[in-house]
Amino acid sequence: MVSALPGGGERATATTEGTLAVELVHRAEEHPDLTFVSFPDVDLTYAAFLRRAVAMAKGLIAAGLRPGGHVAALMTNSPTYVELLFGVHLAGGVLVPLNARFKRRELSYVLGRCDAELLVTTDAVDEHTDFTALVSEALPDLRPGPDGTVTAAGAPRLRRIYLDGAKEVPFAAPLPGLIEAGRGVPDDAVTAATHARTADDTAVLLYTSGTTADPKGCELTHRALRGSWSAFADVVGLRRGEAMWTPCPFFHVGGIGPTVSALVRGAAVMSMSHFDPEVALEHIERRHAEHLFPAFPPLTLGLLRAPGYAPERLRSVRTVLNVAPRETQEMIQALLPAEATLLTDFGMTEGAGMITATALDEPEGDRLGRNGNPIPGIEVRIADPDAPETLVPVDAPGEIQFRGVNAFRAYYRDPEATAATILPGGWVRTGDSGSLNANGSLLFLGRRKDVLKVGGENVSPLEVEALLSTHPEVRMAQIVGRPSARYGEVPVAFVETTDGAECTGADLIAFCRGDLASYKVPREIRFVTSWPMSATKIQKFRLRALLEE
Repeated sequence: MVSALPGGGERATATTEGTLAVELVHRAEEHPDLTFVSFPDVDLTYAAFLRRAVAMAKGLIAAGLRPGGHVAALMTNSPTYVELLFGVHLAGGVLVPLNARFKRRELSYVLGRCDAELLVTTDAVDEHTDFTALVSEALPDLRPGPDGTVTAAGAPRLRRIYLDGAKEVPFAAPLPGLIEAGRGVPDDAVTAATHARTADDTAVLLYTSGTTADPKGCELTHRALRGSWSAFADVVGLRRGEAMWTPCPFFHVGGIGPTVSALVRGAAVMSMSHFDPEVALEHIERRHAEHLFPAFPPLTLGLLRAPGYAPERLRSVRTVLNVAPRETQEMIQALLPAEATLLTDFGMTEGAGMITATALDEPEGDRLGRNGNPIPGIEVRIADPDAPETLVPVDAPGEIQFRGVNAFRAYYRDPEATAATILPGGWVRTGDSGSLNANGSLLFLGRRKDVLKVGGENVSPLEVEALLSTHPEVRMAQIVGRPSARYGEVPVAFVETTDGAECTGADLIAFCRGDLASYKVPREIRFVTSWPMSATKIQKFRLRALLEE
């Protein structure tokens, strides 16, 4: 019975209102039979999911987790991942989602700094990435103990590792054993742990993508996540019993966020372990999903350019969220069914995901060409990047800064980076360029560090990338600068083409010459079949390194 689970059917006190754990208990009490988590091969109702999350919480408590303790997850998307997220919160802990694309150095760096006491991983994708082997490489001194514990000088607080899978690993215990160990933990212990945390406590320690430097751990509170993604639920008109599909990884705020949106509205979050366009289309059709959150062009266009795609397959869809320049947005909107409205936003990990968003009723030109107004509880301003507390005029470019309910608390164990990013008054520096018009609508102009200087002229990579993305045989394009004795630097395009494409580098350069000033036209096209990725972003510093090689 749901009433026997933590919370006892009573509304939360002022100290616990808004925590994700308490929110889950409330939704399971109110709508036990509605679907909360949906994967292509499994659907879980709120009541069934809560039972599984409580079982996970009891296991974590039996393993020694106490309120405020850290649990790391190195996994691909799965129902178990979502159960772990909420199980950790029901046990009063903090989840540390580890980027599943990390390599040895990156994983070693984060495990050495995140203070995780427990680590949960999987063998579900061993044919692509062997996570247990990666952990061994990242922690070469990892040793199993006689009582199921582990030791590693590189991760001094880590004491237990669990595997969601079937293979035997000397240093990892089977995850079902964790659940079994929790059977003796009483419900009262989970209730006490849940209520030991408040909305202003850290919910997840989410490491930034590391596109330009070592990852930094953003402390995101329950209140920040709930505020950011409740606002997004309002933007798209998400209703009880509806469904929101996202293929974004749960180690990224783009995966966690839609899950929170679904939770606060009594809706379903739909996801998948890896992106397969045909499987996604079938899942969306079966569940009649009303909202899609692919967020990034590789996923959005991957769905809309799939061989089996037809607009009528998305006839249930009302909204789609994708972040891209105007040209790409216009192309995507044309591929969608007429009833589906394409939206965009501006967000980042430090803002718990959502900072601005376009509205359903905005004129199409603004909805597809700008990044929208701040969500409720958020302020945005544009400042001189060299004098970060000096504002620039309306429509003038500068550094985007924000403050409000969704701002991260701090970079974990990094007071210097925190002080450099959070200014007096709570304003957060984003490192992104943009402008605000007279109506307060944001236009994102790109990462300040990515802007090229070609013969004294500024070149925005976004502009060139957006144009290349409209070529019918281009799946993805990225622009970086190559040093030039004559011009300082010149643009070079890395391009991934669609299956069966026949275009040449010369074809794509000619395509650009018709629409761009000569100094913006790529001097070279390099074709690629894969990208150096962080969570969801392409690491341009690695592309630049390829040019140097």
